[in-house]
Amino acid sequence: MRALSAFVAAASMMAAMPAHSSEAEFLKSLEGQWAGGGSIRLKPEQEPVNVNCDLSSDALAERLSMDGNCSAMIIMSRAIGADLSVEGATYSGTYTGSPRGPASLSGNRSGDTVNLAVAWPETGREARMQLSSSGNALQIVTTEAHPQTGEPVVTAQLSFERQ
Repeated sequence: MRALSAFVAAASMMAAMPAHSSEAEFLKSLEGQWAGGGSIRLKPEQEPVNVNCDLSSDALAERLSMDGNCSAMIIMSRAIGADLSVEGATYSGTYTGSPRGPASLSGNRSGDTVNLAVAWPETGREARMQLSSSGNALQIVTTEAHPQTGEPVVTAQLSFERQ
């Protein structure tokens, strides 16, 4: 009986360890230099604008920092970034890049996708952000409700390749 109890305790400890290390491994997979682009809407009711983007990300065991820039010819250039921390299975942090100012991020990971709620404290507006990774590809998609219809609108769809 003691051997069985010791085995169960050891198995439980080993099962708990990969969850933490898998988050660290996932964050590490996002580290590096990225280039790409896609489309963004400065407001949900506006038409999308095609952009080119560069992104640099640094990862630690429980933290990810992303900084970059997106530009649309000479029309606009905007700094983008996110600082995420993970505690257990919960991700939280800050997103920068919106004309509304910094927003708070919170959510969790499912497979290769981090699903985040985006909240701008000053405006009360909310959105959803998905950060997906598959090896040398990274995708960021943000969806927000249209202010008049309430229908979901993709406000950012960016695809990156590792450089």
